[in-house]
Amino acid sequence: MGVIQIASGSKNLADTPSLLTLPDVERAQFEKTFIKTAVCEVRFPALLEFETKPPVQLQKELRKDFPHYERQQSVSLNDPADREAKHLFKSKKGDWIVSFRSSAIAIETSRYTHFEDFHQQVQAVLEKSKPLLDTDFFTRVGLRYINEVRIEDTKLDGWIREELIAPLVKGVYGTVDRFAQEVRGVTKNGKYSFRHGIVGLEADKSDLYTIDFDFYNENVEANSVNASNL
Repeated sequence: MGVIQIASGSKNLADTPSLLTLPDVERAQFEKTFIKTAVCEVRFPALLEFETKPPVQLQKELRKDFPHYERQQSVSLNDPADREAKHLFKSKKGDWIVSFRSSAIAIETSRYTHFEDFHQQVQAVLEKSKPLLDTDFFTRVGLRYINEVRIEDTKLDGWIREELIAPLVKGVYGTVDRFAQEVRGVTKNGKYSFRHGIVGLEADKSDLYTIDFDFYNENVEANSVNASNL
């Protein structure tokens, strides 16, 4: 049995939409984190020159920390014949990746010990790439976290907030092979989308609970963007 729910804000519910509120919690450090992917992406008006040639100057700026280079071709879902070059700069161990295309740059990692590690890497990449981008504003600035929590002995409670998993814990839906919910709303500095649940489409994913938070803002002044206010 699969269950999919989608919730979004509506002007019919309130004249002034309420903001996302998250509880204050003490910072904790785990021996092994639940992070599958943490990524910060900045989009900007397309730079046509980089649709046909690589960002050589950016490679020079990043080469010390991201020595490995790889070029990929991404295919548009709307038009399979429309291919866009994506340039990947990887750290020595491959656990940090900067991706660049003609209208976006992103830094991604699958592991870090402290948030400060991620913060410093994002700050460094932004500082080195801004001169190359030569733009007064960014069309979209986003920060996304995808966490995967392994379900031990079919038990969900203890790691996931009860409000999110109550129907599963109480057995309302019986045994499910997929449970997914998506919520969209507004924050103090932009918008967010929150997806969570058991994807269950692949055999090796059936015992994983995914928590996917995407915070973003659009049409942001370039000089106001830095890692400190993401």
